[in-house]
Amino acid sequence: MAANLVKFDELGKLPRTVQLQRLDEGQGVEATMVAHQAKWHKTCMLKYNNTMLRRAEKRLIASSSAFGSTDNVPGKRARTHSSEATTSDTSCFFCGKSGTETLHEVATFQVDTRVRKCAAQVGDNELMARLSMGDMVALEAKYHSKCLLALYYRAKTTVEAEQKTDHEGVMSRIVLAELVLYIEETHLEEGTAPVFRLADLAKLYTTRMEQLGVALCKKVNSTRLKERLLAQLPGLRSQSKGRDVLLAFDEDIGEALGKACEQDCDTEAVHLARAAQIVHRYMFEDTGRFRGSFPGGCQEDSVPNVLVAMVNMVLDGPSIKNQSHSSSTQAALSIAQLLKFNSVKQSRKQGATKTQEPPSVRHSSSQETPLPTYVGLMLHAETRKRGLVDKLFSLGLSISYDRVLRLSAQMGNSVCQLYRIEQVVCPPTLRSNVFTLPEASKTCYELVSCGCKKGCRKRCKCKNASLQCTGLCFCEGECQ
Repeated sequence: MAANLVKFDELGKLPRTVQLQRLDEGQGVEATMVAHQAKWHKTCMLKYNNTMLRRAEKRLIASSSAFGSTDNVPGKRARTHSSEATTSDTSCFFCGKSGTETLHEVATFQVDTRVRKCAAQVGDNELMARLSMGDMVALEAKYHSKCLLALYYRAKTTVEAEQKTDHEGVMSRIVLAELVLYIEETHLEEGTAPVFRLADLAKLYTTRMEQLGVALCKKVNSTRLKERLLAQLPGLRSQSKGRDVLLAFDEDIGEALGKACEQDCDTEAVHLARAAQIVHRYMFEDTGRFRGSFPGGCQEDSVPNVLVAMVNMVLDGPSIKNQSHSSSTQAALSIAQLLKFNSVKQSRKQGATKTQEPPSVRHSSSQETPLPTYVGLMLHAETRKRGLVDKLFSLGLSISYDRVLRLSAQMGNSVCQLYRIEQVVCPPTLRSNVFTLPEASKTCYELVSCGCKKGCRKRCKCKNASLQCTGLCFCEGECQ
């Protein structure tokens, strides 16, 4: 390997990056490489083996014979690869700038041929004029790598765009013909006066183009599509309605205007459905559950603001003046609470039964609002009648009787738990300014305050008449 490197250096075939003098420390190249345990890649070694050396010598002899003698050939000739950087001040063949970027010299005719082809594809007249002076190898043209790659990319993009444009143009004419036939067939149907929205036609056009394999990079120009349709259908007329453009035939305009009034009801139904959909989306927000009491503002916090606003608009009118001068009334809050209490995400399917009864509503505890809870608890406290509570429950005005019992049990358990924590019992009949003893006698022996209201004059028929009756006294017999 060392001997081959020396011979390659004598022939001037070593690249500039390899400086053989630095590999010789005075005892020869081979000794230096052995001393430093030099290593190399197999592919790099193949460039300087015996076969490559013989070929280099043959090329040198052949080139010397072509010039007549070998005396004029220098011992060392510096050669550079076509892709190797040069330090010449020559400007770039494409951009005309030198700058500080690396310049490369054209060394093959393949580059010249491809550059000419790309220049013709992109239509660069200035570049074609420079190429007319001769081939790039003879001109010793130099270039920046990014300039050459930019030319290749422009040519590739131009060719793809032309192919795409040709294919898109053919498909566009086919889709337009199908769209014209669709309009004519719809017009010929009996009992119809069709009115076409330009936006819908443009959507059909786009969908059909995509089905045919044409990827549209931008939105279809609706105005141009309208002009193409009007040119193909002489009887078609365009009318503007707000932001929409409507297309109709001359003989169908009168009939279409007559049907416009009939379609108003359908439009209103669609608006109602959309409003209900918006409100229904906010119905199932978790606003808290009953905790044993009704704090201030619990009614407003239990229903979404969107629902209350909708109920207010229904009750007072949607005018902004009416809404700005009135706050949420109790009626609006009550209706909103009942709506949320009876709302379901998805209605239950009614099974096949002989009696057509309305499907029962299963109320979730997260949907309970203060109003139906208060009504159920109040009725149970006043009447203790299960039938009355369940009747209002079936009407959607109250919680069920079973739910009332569960809430009562929960409140009782909470009170008992509090008593156990604080270790204090407070009876519900406790009154202020009344002294009580730890254990009250049933025969008035230890009672000190008279509570009799029957005119006994602080006397009663007790075993110990010196003591007085109270409301806690369980005396036997009536007071005298």
